[in-house]
Amino acid sequence: MPNCTHCQKRQAIAFTTFECYCQGCALDIALILLKHCQLSENSINALVANGWNLPVSTSHHYSATNIAQELNCSAQKIGRTANRLGLKIEQYGEWRLDQAANSRKQIETFWYNAAGKQRLIELLQGNDQL
Repeated sequence: MPNCTHCQKRQAIAFTTFECYCQGCALDIALILLKHCQLSENSINALVANGWNLPVSTSHHYSATNIAQELNCSAQKIGRTANRLGLKIEQYGEWRLDQAANSRKQIETFWYNAAGKQRLIELLQGNDQL
């Protein structure tokens, strides 16, 4: 078995066309690549945790669809309102990797925490102008 081409100290376990990496260097490279994909820290943590089949614990969050059903409106209206008012921030929820509807593509979607859900309800209830 060849040594890692990055650190040149440990035995390689991962191979590309031109490089081979030990476990530690492979993880470092993977995390660097994930950081450049502009994923949220929570999404990166979920990917890392799922790589080792560890459960990712988080507080309860709601999708735009969940909130829309409660308010009897469309998920698109929830998303448009949140975008227009700048509600897709850490205070009101988190970005997560999700499966796109009718596609195999993975996308990042915003999931609202209790504060985000409450803020949207306050803004949308009784206000058809939004």
